[in-house]
Parts: sequence; structure tokens; C-alpha cells
Amino acid sequence: MSGRIKQSSLDALLDRADLVEVISGYTSLRQRGVKYTGLCPFHQEKTASFTVDGSKGLYYCFGCGEGGNVFTFLQRMENLSFVEAAEQLAERFSVPLEFDEAGGGAREAHSGERRLLELLEKATAFYQRFLWESKEGSQARDYLLGRGFQRDVCEEYRVGVAPQGWRRLHAKALQQGFREQELEAAGLLVRQPGKTYDRFRGRLMFPLTDHRGRVVGFGGRSIGDESPKYLNSPEGPLYQKGRLLYGLFQARRAIAEVDEVLVVEGYTDVLGLAQAGVRNVVASMGTALTETQLELMTRFTPNVTFMFDADRAGAEAALRSGELARAQGLRPLVVKLPSGQDPADAATEGGAEAVARLTAGKVSILGYELERTLEKNDLTTSAGRVRAFEEVEKVLSRASSRKEREEEIRIIADRLRLSAGSVESLLRGAPGRSRRTATRGRSAGGTVTGSSGAVISPPARGGYEEGLRSPESVVEREFLVAAVSNPGAAVPLVETLTSAHFVDPVHRQVFEGLSAVLVAEDAVESLKGLTRLDSEVGRFFVRLAVETDPAIFTERKLEEQHLRLLELAYLREMAPLRRALEEGTADADAKRRLREKDQRLQQVRELISRMDE
Repeated sequence: MSGRIKQSSLDALLDRADLVEVISGYTSLRQRGVKYTGLCPFHQEKTASFTVDGSKGLYYCFGCGEGGNVFTFLQRMENLSFVEAAEQLAERFSVPLEFDEAGGGAREAHSGERRLLELLEKATAFYQRFLWESKEGSQARDYLLGRGFQRDVCEEYRVGVAPQGWRRLHAKALQQGFREQELEAAGLLVRQPGKTYDRFRGRLMFPLTDHRGRVVGFGGRSIGDESPKYLNSPEGPLYQKGRLLYGLFQARRAIAEVDEVLVVEGYTDVLGLAQAGVRNVVASMGTALTETQLELMTRFTPNVTFMFDADRAGAEAALRSGELARAQGLRPLVVKLPSGQDPADAATEGGAEAVARLTAGKVSILGYELERTLEKNDLTTSAGRVRAFEEVEKVLSRASSRKEREEEIRIIADRLRLSAGSVESLLRGAPGRSRRTATRGRSAGGTVTGSSGAVISPPARGGYEEGLRSPESVVEREFLVAAVSNPGAAVPLVETLTSAHFVDPVHRQVFEGLSAVLVAEDAVESLKGLTRLDSEVGRFFVRLAVETDPAIFTERKLEEQHLRLLELAYLREMAPLRRALEEGTADADAKRRLREKDQRLQQVRELISRMDE
């Protein structure tokens, strides 16, 4: 969609959307005065440092530095683009969105997309009802029960069944006002010369959703011996198989909570593990993992574990996927299943305890590849060990670091009966390659990617937070908070200052932005605009706005911190002049400037002392 959402619609959304209500869906909030506090949903913490100011529509975490409004919260929490977050809020709070015209038909394209999404949603409900409420659905129900899948997990993932018959969905859709062209565009109708018919008939239906939970296609599995075993929606504007992960919408919070994603091959693997209580699981849908799918996972965590079928195809898929992950700077792990099992079998037969035992034995992708290399050679013979040695050396050359190689060397040496000298030879012969570091969408203390694609860094723990301990930074921050609390009184004081009065670089940028907006006709609205900046400075403005308390940051506090800024600036300016005087290198002009600054310093200190009386 190329049109932009009109500012009037965004303003209406900000007025209508209840930030406290939205955030309460992710963490428990306790009201303290006019504000709310709770544990931060963006990082692990035991003491609440997360503050929500519903009257201002802002949140800020004093632990990790995340802050913003209801749009930025959903963007960070759900890894959405700005438009996606706005659309989700608009639907939730019943606010119509208007778009600026762009690209000759943006509104029509958006409307057409919404129609297809509505059609796919209704098709999902149709298949679900047919599974659970019709007599014809009994075969599919028996199949699911026979595989050990209970109704609750099937309903969570919205599993359904397509009825037999050539035009059952077609007839229902036309009754509800949809056109054949829309059914075809949604991948639900097959058109051949002189006839059209439903694409999916007599199959278990697995809705394929994007990370927002919108159905964009289907995977249909045969219940009997029909061929093909799996039939997917055709590729189109909404459905692109290599850009989706089955179950990501249901798993996204669990992935972030446990800081790991478990990747399996198929739909039923996801269902089986979810039923066993393993919620951080997604499926690559049987295809070779793509970079886009990997990027989707690493929005939530950099820790990727593969749990593929215990057969040759599954092992090869794990190795291919693992190599792709390593190329992105990750260190993927592999769960080894008993021969002949798939994840769904392991979960439904042994439950959560069995899955926990299996995942506890996970190995690195390097270790997994080495084990397979050793297993295929006869290590009881000298020739077999030499051949294995050569193959192992090639595998080790792909290690991302020396540490990764060393973690496996001890096992290799034992299996190959190598001497210490041979081990050293292996290490010297396998220099690690440098790889680029992968980034994730949301991580405590890490970076996130904004809707524009720009990398956004949270306040550096060793920079800004460390700087707060210095007297200069404390005064600077308190002045800025007081200025935001009293914009009218701040104007004449800000005009007497320059960027040089601020030591901390973030404070300096904030002052520059603040001084620009205070002279605006509507300073209050301009200040709100600063809190919407998707940057470190924008988040700091959020912090200032959240911290404002008229009972503490009064006009008197503003005047006092203004004087202290002047005092600190004079002291900094006088320091080199005094050193020159002590060293005997100060000329007459330097001595004059030192006297003038000292006089001004004493005047400022006199004013400060009067305020303390």
C-alpha cells in the first residue's frame, strides 16, 4: 500500500486508543497516583521500572530505556510496521483510517486487499464450523483424535476441514456477496476453460497467518491417500510461502519470554508441541528455510533451535537451515529425535517431560554435523579414522570462531583416538571465518528496526545512564524535565543558554529540539511531536514527559536548575584559564576574562543562595 495515513486519522487514534488498556494486555499495571507502574514487557526485571502515563499517552522504562506512545508500543511489542500498528489499533478502537492519495489508486488497492483478507477470514470460519459441527467432518475429527490432537489446540490454531464437493465454498462465498474474481485472487477457486471449482476439497485445512494473525492462505492436508499429500494456496500478493512461518502469531510472546525459537517442519509438529506445553514453536512448512523466515524469527530472539524429523531428509534440512543461520552470525542448535520419530510423535506420546528431555540434549549445528560425519565412517579401522579425520577437518573450517571449534575438539579427539598433536593440527588447519552479527527486532539492550528500516538504538547503558551520576548530567536532566513541565516559563531561560551549556550529548540534542519548539505558536503540541520521534532523542523526550510532576518540577525548580547550569558552565570555562595562571602562561587578556567570569560566577552563586533561603 503506497498511500500514507492522514494525520487527522492518526490524531483521532491517539485520542481514542487507551494506552493503559493496550499495555495491560502484556504486563500487569498498578495505579500509583495519576500514573501506572509494572514490570517492563521489553526486558526481564524483578523490580518494576516501567511507567505508563495514560493522560499523556506515553510509557517509559527507566531500566532499558524503551519509551513512546501507543503506536511505538505495538511496533516494538508485536514487531509491526507503523502502518500495521495503526491499522490494528484502528480496528480495535473502531477508528476509520483515511489515506492520502498516492500512486494512482492506493485507496482501491487497500480496499481490495481488505476484501481478500475478509474473504480468507470467512473461509477459515467456514472450514472450522464444518470440522466441528457437520456429520461429514467426523472423518477429520477421528483423524485428529487418532493423532492425539485435542480440540482446544486445534481451535487455537483454527484447524478446519474443506467439504467434499466441487463448489461448496464457492456457493457460500457468493451468498455473502463475494465475487468469483475475489475467490480466485484469494487462491480459493480454480478456473479452467468453461468451469470453476473449489481448490480445497475433503482436506484438513491449516490457516496460514502472518505475524499479525491475518489469514493469508491455507495448507490443505489429505486425510486419506489422496495426492498430493499437502496442497497449499498459490503464491499471490498476500500469500508467499517463503515469507511466512506457521504458528508465529501464536508463538511470538512465548519466543520472546524464553528467548528461543524452536523450528519444526510441519503443521502437526507445531500442534503436537503446543499441546505438550511447548509454546515457542514455529514451522518452516516443509520448505528449505529462507532468509526472510530467519529474519522473522530473529525479530524475537537470536537463539534458534531446529527440531526436524529423524530421517535423512530431516537431517539434511537441519544442516541446510543451520548453515543459513550461521551465515547470519547466529549459533543455531539441533534437537536429535529418536530414529523414525517426528516432533509431533515425541510430543503426543511422551508429553512435556519427553520433549524437555530431548531439548536438554540439543547440540550445536557444528556438533550435529560432526556427529553425522563420524557416524558414517568406520572408526574401528585406521583407514576409516583417517577418512573421518579429513572430513572433520573440512567441517571445522566452517566454524564461526576458535571457541566453537574448541568446544567440539575433545569429543572428536576421543572418537578418532587422536593425540594432542593431532588436535592442535586440527585447530591450526581450520581458521574461523568472520561473520556479520545478526540483529533482532526486540531485545533488552539491543537494537530494533523501525518502520522505515533505520536501526534505532536505545539509550546506552554505559553512556547516558553512567553520565547521570555526574553532577552536570543531573542538573541538565532536571532542567530539561522542569522546562517540559513549565514550557511558558522556560522560554526566556532557554534563550539565555546554548548547546555548550550541556555536557551530555543526548541532553544537548534534546535542548536543541526543545529550544526550537518552545518558540512555536502551540508549544504543547510541538512537544508532543518530539515524543513521537523514533530515535534515542525521541525516547528521551518521552522520558522527560513521563517524569514531569508539577508538584516537584515547579517554576522555582526550573529557575534554580537554570542558575546551576550557568554556574557549571562558568566553572568549565574558567578551568583552563586558571591552569594557565598557575602555570604562568596566562597573558593579560586571559587574566581579564578570568576575573570577569569569576564575577559572573559569584553573582550566579548569590542568586542560588537566595533561592536556598
